[in-house]
Amino acid sequence: MEMPPSVYEAINEMFQCNSFVEHLACFKQFYEELKDCLFIVFSEHSTCSLAEPLKTNYENNFAIINIGSSNQFYAVNDKIYQEMIYQGKSSYTIDTCIDLDTQAVSYLRKCFKDYDQKPDISKLNDLLEFLSSPNLDYSCHPYLIENATKNFNKIDCYSNINSFVLFKNFEYDKFIRYGIYEYRANKETMILDTDCIYKYISSQIFTEEFKDIYRVQRAIYIILSKAICIEFNNSKKSAKNKMMELLDFINTQLGFVAERELNVCYYYFLHHESTKKFFKNIQRNACNMSKTINGMSWDLAHIRFLKQECTYIPDKKSVFSIHVLLTYDNGLKEILKINPIEQITIYNGVSVVKFKHQLIDYVPEAEEKLLSEANMLHRKEIFNKLDIDALYISMKQEIDNVCRL
Repeated sequence: MEMPPSVYEAINEMFQCNSFVEHLACFKQFYEELKDCLFIVFSEHSTCSLAEPLKTNYENNFAIINIGSSNQFYAVNDKIYQEMIYQGKSSYTIDTCIDLDTQAVSYLRKCFKDYDQKPDISKLNDLLEFLSSPNLDYSCHPYLIENATKNFNKIDCYSNINSFVLFKNFEYDKFIRYGIYEYRANKETMILDTDCIYKYISSQIFTEEFKDIYRVQRAIYIILSKAICIEFNNSKKSAKNKMMELLDFINTQLGFVAERELNVCYYYFLHHESTKKFFKNIQRNACNMSKTINGMSWDLAHIRFLKQECTYIPDKKSVFSIHVLLTYDNGLKEILKINPIEQITIYNGVSVVKFKHQLIDYVPEAEEKLLSEANMLHRKEIFNKLDIDALYISMKQEIDNVCRL
Protein backbone atom coordinates (compact mmCIF):
# COMPACT_ATOMS: atom_id res chain seq x y z
CA MET A 1 0.00 0.00 0.00
CA GLU A 2 1.33 3.40 -0.99
CA MET A 3 1.94 5.81 1.87
CA PRO A 4 0.38 9.28 1.28
CA PRO A 5 3.04 12.04 1.15
CA SER A 6 1.33 13.87 4.02
CA VAL A 7 1.68 10.79 6.25
CA TYR A 8 5.32 10.35 5.28
CA GLU A 9 6.06 14.01 6.07
CA ALA A 10 4.33 13.70 9.46
CA ILE A 11 6.34 10.56 10.22
CA ASN A 12 9.55 12.47 9.50
CA GLU A 13 8.42 15.12 12.00
CA MET A 14 7.96 12.39 14.62
CA PHE A 15 11.43 11.10 13.80
CA GLN A 16 12.87 14.42 15.00
CA CYS A 17 11.39 13.96 18.50
CA ASN A 18 13.66 12.87 21.35
CA SER A 19 11.28 12.11 24.22
CA PHE A 20 7.87 10.61 24.97
CA VAL A 21 6.45 14.08 25.68
CA GLU A 22 7.75 15.41 22.37
CA HIS A 23 6.30 12.43 20.52
CA LEU A 24 2.87 12.95 22.13
CA ALA A 25 2.90 16.66 21.22
CA CYS A 26 3.90 15.89 17.64
CA PHE A 27 1.27 13.14 17.40
CA LYS A 28 -1.34 15.67 18.50
CA GLN A 29 -0.18 18.26 15.95
CA PHE A 30 -0.35 15.79 13.06
CA TYR A 31 -3.15 13.65 14.43
CA GLU A 32 -5.09 13.21 11.17
CA GLU A 33 -1.98 12.03 9.35
CA LEU A 34 -0.69 9.82 12.18
CA LYS A 35 -3.81 8.30 13.76
CA ASP A 36 -3.26 5.02 11.86
CA CYS A 37 0.46 4.86 12.70
CA LEU A 38 2.30 3.04 15.47
CA PHE A 39 5.71 4.31 16.61
CA ILE A 40 8.21 2.13 18.45
CA VAL A 41 11.00 4.23 19.94
CA PHE A 42 14.19 2.73 21.38
CA SER A 43 15.32 5.21 24.02
CA GLU A 44 17.53 5.08 27.09
CA HIS A 45 15.23 7.69 28.64
CA SER A 46 12.25 5.33 28.69
CA THR A 47 11.08 3.48 31.79
CA CYS A 48 9.90 0.50 29.67
CA SER A 49 12.60 -2.13 29.40
CA LEU A 50 12.88 -5.36 27.47
CA ALA A 51 12.94 -8.54 29.56
CA GLU A 52 16.50 -9.53 30.47
CA PRO A 53 16.80 -12.45 28.00
CA LEU A 54 15.72 -10.13 25.16
CA LYS A 55 18.35 -7.46 25.78
CA THR A 56 21.36 -7.18 23.50
CA ASN A 57 24.01 -9.43 25.01
CA TYR A 58 27.47 -10.19 23.60
CA GLU A 59 28.88 -11.91 26.70
CA ASN A 60 28.20 -15.54 25.72
CA ASN A 61 29.48 -17.75 22.91
CA PHE A 62 26.31 -16.68 21.16
CA ALA A 63 24.80 -13.21 20.97
CA ILE A 64 21.30 -11.91 21.57
CA ILE A 65 20.79 -8.93 19.27
CA ASN A 66 17.99 -6.42 19.56
CA ILE A 67 17.72 -4.23 16.44
CA GLY A 68 17.18 -1.11 18.54
CA SER A 69 19.81 1.35 19.72
CA SER A 70 18.65 0.75 23.30
CA ASN A 71 17.16 -2.06 25.40
CA GLN A 72 14.54 0.42 26.62
CA PHE A 73 11.61 1.54 24.53
CA TYR A 74 8.21 3.20 24.41
CA ALA A 75 5.38 3.22 21.88
CA VAL A 76 2.90 5.79 20.59
CA ASN A 77 -0.28 5.14 18.64
CA ASP A 78 -3.83 6.46 18.75
CA LYS A 79 -4.89 4.31 21.72
CA ILE A 80 -1.79 5.18 23.77
CA TYR A 81 -2.16 8.85 22.88
CA GLN A 82 -5.84 8.92 23.93
CA GLU A 83 -5.14 7.13 27.20
CA MET A 84 -2.31 9.52 28.05
CA ILE A 85 -4.47 12.57 27.30
CA TYR A 86 -7.51 11.45 29.30
CA GLN A 87 -6.01 9.18 31.98
CA GLY A 88 -2.42 10.33 32.27
CA LYS A 89 -1.16 6.77 31.82
CA SER A 90 -1.28 3.94 29.33
CA SER A 91 -0.61 0.23 29.48
CA TYR A 92 -0.20 -2.19 26.60
CA THR A 93 1.03 -5.69 25.87
CA ILE A 94 3.73 -6.62 23.38
CA ASP A 95 4.57 -10.00 21.87
CA THR A 96 8.21 -11.07 22.16
CA CYS A 97 10.18 -13.86 20.54
CA ILE A 98 13.78 -15.05 20.12
CA ASP A 99 14.65 -15.98 16.52
CA LEU A 100 17.43 -18.57 16.14
CA ASP A 101 19.50 -17.99 13.01
CA THR A 102 20.69 -20.71 10.63
CA GLN A 103 23.90 -21.44 12.51
CA ALA A 104 22.12 -21.67 15.88
CA VAL A 105 19.51 -24.08 14.50
CA SER A 106 22.22 -26.31 13.02
CA TYR A 107 23.97 -26.40 16.42
CA LEU A 108 20.83 -27.84 18.02
CA ARG A 109 21.51 -31.09 16.17
CA LYS A 110 24.61 -31.57 18.31
CA CYS A 111 22.29 -32.02 21.27
CA PHE A 112 18.82 -33.04 20.02
CA LYS A 113 18.91 -35.81 17.41
CA ASP A 114 15.94 -38.07 18.00
CA TYR A 115 13.04 -38.39 20.44
CA ASP A 116 14.27 -41.79 21.63
CA GLN A 117 17.88 -40.70 21.97
CA LYS A 118 19.06 -39.08 25.19
CA PRO A 119 20.13 -35.48 24.35
CA ASP A 120 23.73 -34.52 25.09
CA ILE A 121 22.98 -31.38 27.09
CA SER A 122 26.65 -30.67 27.80
CA LYS A 123 27.20 -29.53 24.21
CA LEU A 124 24.69 -26.68 24.50
CA ASN A 125 24.24 -26.21 28.22
CA ASP A 126 25.06 -22.49 28.14
CA LEU A 127 22.43 -21.89 25.45
CA LEU A 128 19.74 -23.98 27.14
CA GLU A 129 20.42 -22.36 30.49
CA PHE A 130 20.11 -18.91 28.92
CA LEU A 131 16.83 -19.77 27.23
CA SER A 132 15.29 -21.45 30.26
CA SER A 133 13.62 -18.24 31.46
CA PRO A 134 9.83 -18.61 31.75
CA ASN A 135 7.39 -17.15 29.22
CA LEU A 136 9.90 -16.97 26.38
CA ASP A 137 8.95 -17.98 22.86
CA TYR A 138 11.37 -19.10 20.16
CA SER A 139 11.23 -19.39 16.40
CA CYS A 140 13.49 -20.68 13.64
CA HIS A 141 12.08 -18.31 10.99
CA PRO A 142 15.52 -17.10 9.81
CA TYR A 143 16.58 -20.70 9.13
CA LEU A 144 13.29 -21.56 7.39
CA ILE A 145 13.25 -18.49 5.16
CA GLU A 146 16.88 -18.86 4.11
CA ASN A 147 16.75 -22.57 3.40
CA ALA A 148 13.40 -22.59 1.58
CA THR A 149 15.07 -21.00 -1.47
CA LYS A 150 18.18 -23.17 -1.49
CA ASN A 151 18.75 -26.42 -3.30
CA PHE A 152 19.07 -27.86 0.18
CA ASN A 153 19.88 -31.32 1.43
CA LYS A 154 16.37 -32.46 2.29
CA ILE A 155 17.51 -34.91 4.97
CA ASP A 156 19.64 -32.28 6.73
CA CYS A 157 16.87 -29.70 6.55
CA TYR A 158 14.27 -32.08 7.98
CA SER A 159 16.70 -33.13 10.73
CA ASN A 160 17.40 -29.52 11.69
CA ILE A 161 13.69 -28.73 11.93
CA ASN A 162 13.19 -31.88 14.01
CA SER A 163 16.00 -30.80 16.36
CA PHE A 164 14.34 -27.41 16.80
CA VAL A 165 10.97 -29.04 17.62
CA LEU A 166 12.67 -31.32 20.16
CA PHE A 167 14.50 -28.37 21.70
CA LYS A 168 11.34 -26.30 21.99
CA ASN A 169 9.52 -29.10 23.80
CA PHE A 170 12.37 -30.19 26.09
CA GLU A 171 11.63 -29.93 29.82
CA TYR A 172 14.87 -28.21 30.77
CA ASP A 173 13.73 -27.31 34.30
CA LYS A 174 13.01 -30.96 35.10
CA PHE A 175 16.42 -31.90 33.83
CA ILE A 176 18.13 -29.28 36.02
CA ARG A 177 16.13 -30.15 39.14
CA TYR A 178 15.80 -33.91 38.88
CA GLY A 179 18.04 -35.06 36.02
CA ILE A 180 14.96 -36.24 34.10
CA TYR A 181 14.92 -36.16 30.27
CA GLU A 182 11.33 -35.41 29.20
CA TYR A 183 9.42 -33.56 26.49
CA ARG A 184 6.17 -31.62 26.84
CA ALA A 185 4.72 -33.34 23.74
CA ASN A 186 4.72 -36.99 22.71
CA LYS A 187 6.73 -38.41 19.83
CA GLU A 188 3.82 -38.55 17.36
CA THR A 189 2.88 -34.92 17.97
CA MET A 190 6.43 -33.70 17.43
CA ILE A 191 6.83 -35.75 14.25
CA LEU A 192 3.62 -34.18 12.99
CA ASP A 193 4.90 -30.69 13.88
CA THR A 194 8.17 -31.36 12.04
CA ASP A 195 6.30 -32.68 8.99
CA CYS A 196 4.02 -29.64 8.90
CA ILE A 197 6.90 -27.15 9.10
CA TYR A 198 8.90 -28.99 6.43
CA LYS A 199 5.93 -29.21 4.03
CA TYR A 200 5.16 -25.53 4.64
CA ILE A 201 8.63 -24.26 3.67
CA SER A 202 8.58 -26.53 0.61
CA SER A 203 5.33 -25.00 -0.61
CA GLN A 204 4.68 -22.25 -3.12
CA ILE A 205 2.59 -20.49 -0.47
CA PHE A 206 5.67 -20.03 1.73
CA THR A 207 7.76 -18.70 -1.17
CA GLU A 208 5.02 -16.23 -2.09
CA GLU A 209 4.59 -15.08 1.52
CA PHE A 210 8.26 -14.14 1.83
CA LYS A 211 8.94 -13.05 -1.76
CA ASP A 212 9.79 -9.50 -0.64
CA ILE A 213 12.49 -10.81 1.72
CA TYR A 214 13.98 -12.90 -1.09
CA ARG A 215 14.05 -9.89 -3.41
CA VAL A 216 15.69 -7.72 -0.75
CA GLN A 217 18.25 -10.44 0.02
CA ARG A 218 19.25 -10.48 -3.64
CA ALA A 219 19.51 -6.69 -3.62
CA ILE A 220 21.79 -6.84 -0.56
CA TYR A 221 23.93 -9.48 -2.29
CA ILE A 222 24.27 -7.15 -5.28
CA ILE A 223 25.23 -4.17 -3.07
CA LEU A 224 27.86 -6.16 -1.16
CA SER A 225 29.25 -7.69 -4.35
CA LYS A 226 29.55 -4.32 -6.05
CA ALA A 227 31.23 -2.83 -2.98
CA ILE A 228 33.77 -5.68 -2.93
CA CYS A 229 34.48 -5.24 -6.64
CA ILE A 230 35.00 -1.49 -6.13
CA GLU A 231 37.35 -2.18 -3.21
CA PHE A 232 39.40 -4.73 -5.17
CA ASN A 233 39.60 -2.57 -8.31
CA ASN A 234 40.18 0.80 -6.62
CA SER A 235 42.04 0.03 -3.41
CA LYS A 236 43.96 3.32 -3.47
CA LYS A 237 40.84 5.51 -3.73
CA SER A 238 39.42 7.20 -0.64
CA ALA A 239 36.47 5.61 1.14
CA LYS A 240 34.29 8.55 0.10
CA ASN A 241 35.16 8.15 -3.58
CA LYS A 242 34.45 4.42 -3.39
CA MET A 243 31.10 5.16 -1.80
CA MET A 244 30.21 7.68 -4.50
CA GLU A 245 30.96 5.03 -7.13
CA LEU A 246 28.72 2.55 -5.30
CA LEU A 247 25.90 5.12 -5.15
CA ASP A 248 26.22 5.77 -8.89
CA PHE A 249 25.72 2.03 -9.45
CA ILE A 250 22.67 2.01 -7.18
CA ASN A 251 21.15 5.05 -8.89
CA THR A 252 21.64 3.72 -12.40
CA GLN A 253 21.33 -0.08 -12.16
CA LEU A 254 19.83 -1.35 -8.89
CA GLY A 255 17.43 1.35 -7.72
CA PHE A 256 17.39 0.19 -4.09
CA VAL A 257 18.90 2.12 -1.19
CA ALA A 258 19.63 -0.04 1.85
CA GLU A 259 20.70 2.39 4.54
CA ARG A 260 22.23 -0.02 7.06
CA GLU A 261 24.02 -1.97 4.34
CA LEU A 262 25.43 1.22 2.79
CA ASN A 263 26.83 2.22 6.17
CA VAL A 264 28.40 -1.23 6.42
CA CYS A 265 29.95 -0.78 2.97
CA TYR A 266 31.34 2.62 3.95
CA TYR A 267 32.97 1.13 7.06
CA TYR A 268 34.32 -1.66 4.85
CA PHE A 269 35.84 0.96 2.53
CA LEU A 270 37.41 2.57 5.61
CA HIS A 271 38.87 -0.83 6.61
CA HIS A 272 37.22 -0.24 9.99
CA GLU A 273 37.90 -2.77 12.74
CA SER A 274 34.18 -3.52 13.18
CA THR A 275 33.93 -4.99 9.66
CA LYS A 276 36.98 -7.24 9.71
CA LYS A 277 35.30 -10.36 11.12
CA PHE A 278 32.26 -9.99 8.86
CA PHE A 279 34.43 -9.61 5.73
CA LYS A 280 37.23 -11.93 6.88
CA ASN A 281 36.63 -14.47 4.06
CA ILE A 282 36.53 -11.80 1.36
CA GLN A 283 39.96 -12.26 -0.17
CA ARG A 284 40.93 -12.02 -3.82
CA ASN A 285 42.15 -15.62 -3.96
CA ALA A 286 39.32 -17.05 -1.84
CA CYS A 287 37.24 -19.97 -3.08
CA ASN A 288 33.45 -19.80 -3.39
CA MET A 289 33.40 -16.01 -3.01
CA SER A 290 29.85 -15.77 -4.31
CA LYS A 291 28.65 -18.34 -1.75
CA THR A 292 30.36 -16.36 1.04
CA ILE A 293 28.71 -13.10 -0.05
CA ASN A 294 25.37 -14.88 -0.31
CA GLY A 295 25.70 -15.96 3.32
CA MET A 296 26.63 -12.42 4.38
CA SER A 297 23.62 -11.01 2.55
CA TRP A 298 21.35 -13.50 4.29
CA ASP A 299 22.75 -12.41 7.67
CA LEU A 300 21.75 -8.82 6.91
CA ALA A 301 18.40 -9.88 5.45
CA HIS A 302 17.56 -11.67 8.72
CA ILE A 303 18.06 -8.38 10.57
CA ARG A 304 15.67 -6.70 8.16
CA PHE A 305 13.16 -9.47 8.86
CA LEU A 306 13.30 -8.64 12.60
CA LYS A 307 12.00 -5.19 11.70
CA GLN A 308 9.25 -6.68 9.55
CA GLU A 309 8.19 -8.98 12.39
CA CYS A 310 7.17 -5.93 14.41
CA THR A 311 4.12 -5.79 12.14
CA TYR A 312 3.03 -9.39 12.90
CA ILE A 313 0.51 -9.40 15.75
CA PRO A 314 -0.19 -12.97 16.90
CA ASP A 315 -3.13 -12.08 19.16
CA LYS A 316 -5.58 -9.25 19.81
CA LYS A 317 -3.98 -8.42 23.16
CA SER A 318 -0.62 -7.36 21.75
CA VAL A 319 0.00 -3.93 20.20
CA PHE A 320 3.16 -4.98 18.36
CA SER A 321 5.94 -7.58 18.38
CA ILE A 322 9.62 -7.36 19.21
CA HIS A 323 11.79 -10.20 17.92
CA VAL A 324 15.49 -10.50 18.74
CA LEU A 325 18.11 -12.59 16.96
CA LEU A 326 20.18 -15.35 18.55
CA THR A 327 23.38 -15.94 16.58
CA TYR A 328 26.80 -17.54 16.99
CA ASP A 329 28.17 -15.37 14.16
CA ASN A 330 30.90 -13.14 15.64
CA GLY A 331 31.12 -11.04 12.49
CA LEU A 332 27.42 -10.22 12.59
CA LYS A 333 27.71 -9.21 16.25
CA GLU A 334 30.16 -6.46 15.34
CA ILE A 335 28.50 -5.33 12.14
CA LEU A 336 25.17 -4.57 13.82
CA LYS A 337 26.79 -2.10 16.20
CA ILE A 338 27.47 0.19 13.24
CA ASN A 339 23.96 1.50 12.74
CA PRO A 340 21.13 0.36 15.04
CA ILE A 341 17.52 1.53 14.71
CA GLU A 342 16.17 4.38 16.84
CA GLN A 343 12.54 4.41 15.70
CA ILE A 344 10.18 2.17 13.74
CA THR A 345 6.88 3.36 12.31
CA ILE A 346 4.19 0.93 11.19
CA TYR A 347 1.46 2.22 8.85
CA ASN A 348 -1.04 -0.28 7.42
CA GLY A 349 1.49 -3.10 7.61
CA VAL A 350 4.31 -1.01 6.07
CA SER A 351 7.29 -0.20 8.30
CA VAL A 352 9.58 2.83 8.06
CA VAL A 353 12.72 3.18 10.19
CA LYS A 354 14.99 5.88 11.49
CA PHE A 355 18.56 4.71 12.01
CA LYS A 356 20.90 6.14 14.59
CA HIS A 357 23.27 7.35 11.85
CA GLN A 358 22.83 8.52 8.28
CA LEU A 359 25.35 7.98 5.52
CA ILE A 360 25.32 11.69 4.64
CA ASP A 361 26.70 12.41 8.13
CA TYR A 362 29.90 10.67 7.00
CA VAL A 363 29.72 11.51 3.29
CA PRO A 364 27.97 14.90 2.88
CA GLU A 365 28.69 14.76 -0.86
CA ALA A 366 26.25 11.84 -1.11
CA GLU A 367 23.20 13.94 -0.18
CA GLU A 368 22.28 14.84 -3.75
CA LYS A 369 22.72 11.26 -4.98
CA LEU A 370 20.61 9.86 -2.14
CA LEU A 371 17.98 12.49 -1.42
CA SER A 372 17.31 14.54 -4.55
CA GLU A 373 13.75 14.07 -5.77
CA ALA A 374 14.93 13.26 -9.28
CA ASN A 375 17.22 10.45 -8.09
CA MET A 376 14.60 9.07 -5.73
CA LEU A 377 11.99 8.88 -8.50
CA HIS A 378 14.52 7.40 -10.92
CA ARG A 379 15.54 4.69 -8.42
CA LYS A 380 11.92 3.76 -7.81
CA GLU A 381 11.32 3.36 -11.53
CA ILE A 382 14.46 1.25 -11.96
CA PHE A 383 13.73 -1.08 -9.05
CA ASN A 384 10.10 -1.62 -10.10
CA LYS A 385 11.22 -2.73 -13.58
CA LEU A 386 14.37 -4.53 -12.48
CA ASP A 387 15.06 -8.14 -13.42
CA ILE A 388 16.86 -8.74 -10.15
CA ASP A 389 17.81 -12.32 -11.01
CA ALA A 390 19.62 -11.13 -14.15
CA LEU A 391 21.52 -8.45 -12.19
CA TYR A 392 22.33 -11.04 -9.51
CA ILE A 393 23.88 -13.34 -12.14
CA SER A 394 25.76 -10.40 -13.67
CA MET A 395 27.26 -9.45 -10.29
CA LYS A 396 28.19 -13.07 -9.61
CA GLN A 397 30.13 -13.08 -12.88
CA GLU A 398 31.77 -9.75 -12.02
CA ILE A 399 32.89 -11.13 -8.64
CA ASP A 400 34.30 -14.24 -10.31
CA ASN A 401 36.21 -12.12 -12.82
CA VAL A 402 37.65 -9.85 -10.13
CA CYS A 403 38.84 -12.85 -8.12
CA ARG A 404 40.74 -14.18 -11.13
CA LEU A 405 42.78 -10.98 -11.53
